[in-house]
Amino acid sequence: MFPHPDINRSFALDHVEGLRHAADLFRLGRAASAKPPRTIRQSIELRISACREELERLAALSEKSAALGEWLVADVDGVPVAALSLDDGTTLADPFRPTQQVVSLLELRAKQVAAAA
Repeated sequence: MFPHPDINRSFALDHVEGLRHAADLFRLGRAASAKPPRTIRQSIELRISACREELERLAALSEKSAALGEWLVADVDGVPVAALSLDDGTTLADPFRPTQQVVSLLELRAKQVAAAA
């Protein structure tokens, strides 16, 4: 015993409409909960250190000593996270932040500074 074809068609159309409605609600919910992408680093600044305190802080964090002399410092969002000595190539880095790429940038900049001198 099969229902009339018109009834089957009506059930199918209702089912499709329900699926479309559920998909629309899902898309709305997903769009509402989506967060805009955040930049990981807003700015990286490489500069010659003018403050001995920031070098001492990085030295304490990396458990190394900060010799006197010229240092290149990398600031990420205004916070010093790594430094490289222009005299002997010693690096100081904050172990609680991802600094491998920043140290690579410091090494590259040190080569540029040495070539220009």
